Amino acid sequence: MRKKILTFLYILFLILIIFIVQMFIIDNKTLFGVKPNLILISTIIVSLWYGLYAGTFYSFIIGFVTDLLFGNTFGMFTISYTIVGATIGFLNNTYRKENKISLIYLTIIATSLFEIISYIEYAIVYSVFSNVFYLLIQIFLSSLLNIVIVYIIYSLIYRVAESLDDRLKSDSNIF
Repeated sequence: MRKKILTFLYILFLILIIFIVQMFIIDNKTLFGVKPNLILISTIIVSLWYGLYAGTFYSFIIGFVTDLLFGNTFGMFTISYTIVGATIGFLNNTYRKENKISLIYLTIIATSLFEIISYIEYAIVYSVFSNVFYLLIQIFLSSLLNIVIVYIIYSLIYRVAESLDDRLKSDSNIF
């Protein structure tokens, strides 16, 4: 029970930090025309860490909140993040947390899926079609940037989770 409460509080704290960093630090900065998407990165990490159902639920909630804060058309981020979270959560069964190459592949899949879904949604809602070559460059640059950020954040979370797990095991051995 204690581990579930700590995990829930940890995820809640993660969401709060992600939104604060995304809104106040990253939102105005681009690298080669691409903004880092910490919300997508958190969706990837939670879906990998907790699996299909928790990842999909988290992705839906974070997409809904993102639509409330950033969205011009309600539901676009909710749909995009939920599909990405469900896909990565489904692929979680084939993923080992220690394998960094799988993390890279899944980050590329998630980023590509998010960009393609966003492209299709904007094309349908706004009737605006941009160059497919631009979409491919966007996917490539976003994937590279997300791989670097996911690798750093995932490594930190993995270390913190191991230390929390060790601490909880040592506390249960006392009794």
